[in-house]
Parts: sequence; C-alpha cells; structure tokens
Amino acid sequence: MSELPEPPASPPPSSRFHAGRLVLGLVVVVIGVAALLQAAGVSDVPWKAVLPGSLIAVGLGLVIAGRRSESGQGGLIAIGIVLTVLLATASAVDIPLEGGVGERTQRPTSLSGVKSEYRLAVGHLTLDLTSVPVPVTGTAHTVRARVGVGQLIVELPSDQLAVVRGHAGVGQVTIFGESDEGFGVDKDVTPIAPAGQAIVFSLDLSVGIGEVLVQHG
Repeated sequence: MSELPEPPASPPPSSRFHAGRLVLGLVVVVIGVAALLQAAGVSDVPWKAVLPGSLIAVGLGLVIAGRRSESGQGGLIAIGIVLTVLLATASAVDIPLEGGVGERTQRPTSLSGVKSEYRLAVGHLTLDLTSVPVPVTGTAHTVRARVGVGQLIVELPSDQLAVVRGHAGVGQVTIFGESDEGFGVDKDVTPIAPAGQAIVFSLDLSVGIGEVLVQHG
C-alpha cells in the first residue's frame, strides 16, 4: 500500500505591509491627538485642516495598497467617501470647524466679561447672559457666536433688549419662540427700544449644521 502524501505545511503568517490598517490607524491617531490638544487647551486645532489631511492620507493608502495588490481596499474607499462628504458639506454650508469639541457653557456676570466672539467646532454651546446687568444707556455690545455642528443657545433676561441675527446652514433658527428651518436659514429680530431703555446686545449667531436657539432665561 502506497503511503499518503503529507499535507503541505501551513504558510507562515503574512508579514505583508497592510496600508489600509496603517492609514486608518494614522487617521484615528491624528483626530484623537487633535481632540486631546483641544480639550486640554494646549492649542486651537484648525479642524478644517484635519479633514483634508485625513483624506490625503486615505488617498496615499489606496495608492500604496493598489501598487502592492493588497486586498481590503474597500474599507479605505468607504472611509474616503465619508471624509469627502464631510469636507464637501463643510465647504458648501460654511461649517465653522474651529473652537473645540464638547459641551460648553459661558456665564459672564458683567458687560466687560462678555467676549466679542465665541466658537465651538462640534457640540453644545450655551451663552447665558442672564446675570449681566442691564445698562440704562450706551451702545449695543456686539457678540458673535459660531457652532460648526451642534446647538447654540443664548439666554437673555426678560427685561433685556437685543438685536439678533440667526443663521443655520442646515437646521433650525428659533428666536423668542419663532422658528424657521431648512437650508440656508436666516432670521433677524430688531426690537424698538422704548424711552429710557437701551438695546444691550447685537447678537450675530450661526451654526453650520444644527440649531440656533435664543430665549429668555
């Protein structure tokens, strides 16, 4: 009886360079480091540069994977599509991706403590002006607030007058109970100050994608 041939030895684990995994890891690391630096207050990360940088990294990974005939390029293509859509949306509706990520609440207690500008890239920003004393006379204090993706809430005391300009690239703008929603939403409110009362603030508020809400606190 002839002996059966021995089964072929199992091939050693592949040691090929996997461009897809490397690029995905680099993208995650870049975004993670940027978010960490922003959260720690070390630097103000330009998020509009992070998206195209990540897209370039994915493109290079596809080139490398194609030259090496690697499988698994579908994952890189999917990531590239998602990043392209995010970048195109950010450009089309003017999403201001600057100022950090997360939930922030600002509560100034004096008019001098109110900043001229507030920014948040992604998240929830609340500007509580209910503790700011109402001056009898004076020029309206201009305040700009921007949120890239998320919600922007401004709270005013019931006896405080303000000129409000609200904008949403995609989403909803609600000012003192009146709402508009859709694409390119613009809503303005200009009160008429009675004798002896000043308009305290001129508010310029916008979100790229999300909601602007102005209400009495």
